[in-house]
Amino acid sequence: MAQSQDWAAFAAAVDTSFFARLLVEPEALLEGFAAAPEVWLWENPRYLMAGAIAQAATNPYALIPAAIFDRFAAWVEEQDVPAARDRLGVMQTQLRALIAAGRIADADEEADASLRLIAESKDTDGFDDILPSVFIRIGLVKLLRGNLRDTIGIFMEGTRRAEATGHPCAPHVSNFAALAYALLGNFAQAELVLKEVPRSDQATGPMHAFYCTVAEYAKTLIALGSFATTDVESSDQEFGAGEFWWISSHIHAKAALTGSEQPFAAAVLEDVLDHHRDLTSAGTLAGSTLRVDLANLYMATQNYQAAAHVLRDPAATSAHEAVWSAKARLALLTGRPERALSLVSAAQQLHGGRHRTAPALLIIKAAAEHILGDTSSSAESLERAAESVLRTHSFREVVEAHPSIRSELARKVSLPCELPDEVYSRAEAIRLTRREREVLDVLDQHRSIKEVAAALHVSPHTAKSHLASLYKKLGVHSLEQALRVADSWRLG
Repeated sequence: MAQSQDWAAFAAAVDTSFFARLLVEPEALLEGFAAAPEVWLWENPRYLMAGAIAQAATNPYALIPAAIFDRFAAWVEEQDVPAARDRLGVMQTQLRALIAAGRIADADEEADASLRLIAESKDTDGFDDILPSVFIRIGLVKLLRGNLRDTIGIFMEGTRRAEATGHPCAPHVSNFAALAYALLGNFAQAELVLKEVPRSDQATGPMHAFYCTVAEYAKTLIALGSFATTDVESSDQEFGAGEFWWISSHIHAKAALTGSEQPFAAAVLEDVLDHHRDLTSAGTLAGSTLRVDLANLYMATQNYQAAAHVLRDPAATSAHEAVWSAKARLALLTGRPERALSLVSAAQQLHGGRHRTAPALLIIKAAAEHILGDTSSSAESLERAAESVLRTHSFREVVEAHPSIRSELARKVSLPCELPDEVYSRAEAIRLTRREREVLDVLDQHRSIKEVAAALHVSPHTAKSHLASLYKKLGVHSLEQALRVADSWRLG
């Protein structure tokens, strides 16, 4: 069309199939825009903008030139009734700029405005072509914000719309949903919606390569989460770019937990967080995920002080379920089972009971109850944890489970591999004062405050004070729990 200078046909093709062509024949599209007269493009801002989008798609970090965007936005504003597709074009360009600047919260608001426009618009001209890409961009914002369940809904709606029209983007939108499921920890659903696409090195262009990379990420996370593989070759995983730059770091950290390089992996992850502070700020999934990874690596090496420091970072927002799991795990590993149960309960309340509790939280709950001697509750929680693992195929959570219930849980889920060495172990010691140890020894024979006071040759008030100090250090609230924890831990 461009070669024959049939600009009317060229414009019609852009109106109906621009984003499809951008995916399957980007070079031809770029050649067409390069051949278009500059005067014609500036007189027709929709196509001027389309050419800039095609050019920006060659680089995941590229933005639309300000002069072109300003011309397009002003033209849209001048229309008596701006077309919904053009209004979406303005909003999507603003989204891209906000994401590039690390302003994820602002991008989230703009994404919501885009969703309202799509839902309320009666003008749907061009929607069949543009909406799959729009849903990818909106879902991507929700994903970066950490709203993974909303993300999945958006990607699945985009998949249905694309499949209904035969849009070439359809399998890729589904793979974005697969990635979101994998990041949420539901590897069974991730595998269900994952579509086969070419490898990123076989892509038609940079945008296609980025979409193919999403499938590679999802596939790797599924393999890691379901414990189908423990080895991640560096050369296979350095394909990240654009908004998903952080997922390679997440993959390496997860793999390192069951390897022997936890200290090295932790040091690398510290550098990543230092270099990307603006992109891992509070409220971002990247920030929470990488800090949880770092805390878990520290816990695997029993550096609990460092783990606690990481989890206190404001960027490790407690809005994300994995942060609650990491905090509860830290409490459990440092001899505070009651605190672990409190954190699990808080995480469940945060979601109002509407969503199924993550396997990691259920496993921690079962372990804490087991340590505290609540046999009935622990058995029930262990059953629920096993059901959750089987439903989601999150077998790695079994491998990373607390030593007290790890073998039993592996038996219940029929772990599809030999159970490897423990990832986490109990703290080497809980340091007690001489008086606290005396109190603990007395509790074996004397149960009432009066008897404890007599055995220690102190007043009942002083005995209560000693007990309170001991309970606090052991992370318990009763005599029975204190004795149970003492049996489970090597006390210093």
